[in-house]
Amino acid sequence: MSSPDAKIASETGGIPITEEGGNARGIPKTVFIDDVETFVEKYKAKETLEAMNELYRKYQFMESQLAAGKRNLKIKLPEIKKTIDMVNLLKDKHEKDEKKFKTNFLISDNIWARAEADNSTGKVGLWLGANVMIEHTYDEALGLLAKNNENATKKLESTNEDLDYIKDQITTMEVNMARVYNQNVVNTNKEKKTKAEAAPEKVIH
Repeated sequence: MSSPDAKIASETGGIPITEEGGNARGIPKTVFIDDVETFVEKYKAKETLEAMNELYRKYQFMESQLAAGKRNLKIKLPEIKKTIDMVNLLKDKHEKDEKKFKTNFLISDNIWARAEADNSTGKVGLWLGANVMIEHTYDEALGLLAKNNENATKKLESTNEDLDYIKDQITTMEVNMARVYNQNVVNTNKEKKTKAEAAPEKVIH
């Protein structure tokens, strides 16, 4: 089954403005139009610009979605690393037989309270989201967090690649649209000139 992004290639009304060889996530590649005069003559400027504008908007939508995902990942990664550090601290204290210890506890923004943490069970609770917390041993928690950190890091890398790729496609599409528009202006002026030259001269009596 093709990805939603890959479907863009089949939604251009048969006008070849994309080609195979997109990126790993199936985002189509924009064709750079070398011979714009021949292209416009064959596929017509109006229809070509409509197809290009539609694809251009979809590229922009994907870019905004990826940018939002990148922002979330850049927030998520430090939180995961901070949690890993905390679990390592708890594990270290537990192994050193520090079953209870004093710590500062964040109640709300900029409000902290002094608390005594019970570290006797050798377990820690991790939030999964949607108000769900699951208890793990320290080793289980560290394994899960390490996997989450690895997945988030890979996702951030692929998101950066996709963003760079889409920006290239947007730039190419902007150049194509400008050249097709300019060619249409040239063609329109030629048609007007031809009609004017072909029109019979008026005789004034």
